[in-house]
Amino acid sequence: MQTETAEVKSIVNSLTRDQQATVYKWADGVSTVTPPGHWDAIAEPYVSAASFSEVRASRVFALLNMALHDAAVACWDAKYFYFNPRPSQLDPSIKTQTGLPNFPSYVSGHSDFSAAGSDVLSYLFPDGATYFQTQMKEAAMSRLYAGIHYRSDIEVGMDHGKRIGDYTVRFAKTDGAN
Repeated sequence: MQTETAEVKSIVNSLTRDQQATVYKWADGVSTVTPPGHWDAIAEPYVSAASFSEVRASRVFALLNMALHDAAVACWDAKYFYFNPRPSQLDPSIKTQTGLPNFPSYVSGHSDFSAAGSDVLSYLFPDGATYFQTQMKEAAMSRLYAGIHYRSDIEVGMDHGKRIGDYTVRFAKTDGAN
């Protein structure tokens, strides 16, 4: 943890303008529905462009939000099982770039949510898969740039979220809608 804490401090102390913008983009502001709502907003133009019926559009948002919900449950279960401190709790000289969440660090919720969301949307809209992957990685890294997560929180969170997204995709393949 000492090495990872030092990495967080080094990154926070040398942020670029683009990295800072990424922090703010994925923080979404106070009292928002981030990151699940952010993923709903990412899905919306794809649903609109597909000219889906209300039933098909509802299916997209149902599948996406099933995965996001499962990611939340699994992520917070891990957070409170491991109860890891935030980087700034181990090194108070780390200046976070966004508010410090009032729950444990491991695993990263943004990483977990974003990998699950990206996975489901990539299945539903394969032409957008590259974009969804880019957004997932950006969301995940925003937490390291913000100084509130270690790299291991992010990497495990992305893997965890991908497995959760895969579960939802397996369900979608058998729901009779294709």
